[in-house]
Amino acid sequence: MDNGASGGIGEAIPLKLAARKHNLILVGRNEEKLKALSERLSSQHSISVEYIAADISKADAAHELQ
Repeated sequence: MDNGASGGIGEAIPLKLAARKHNLILVGRNEEKLKALSERLSSQHSISVEYIAADISKADAAHELQ
């Protein structure tokens, strides 16, 4: 699972993992960016990628990840 996957370092990490054929779960606040990244990584690397749009800086955000 990668938090902050919709940009910056949080996006760079899944790029490396996808290239190594790891299936991924991406978490970030921007659902549009997460969806686009998920689709791109899945098609380019033939891996399974799921995403969850959530702001885990909020106290109750862990419940959204279940």
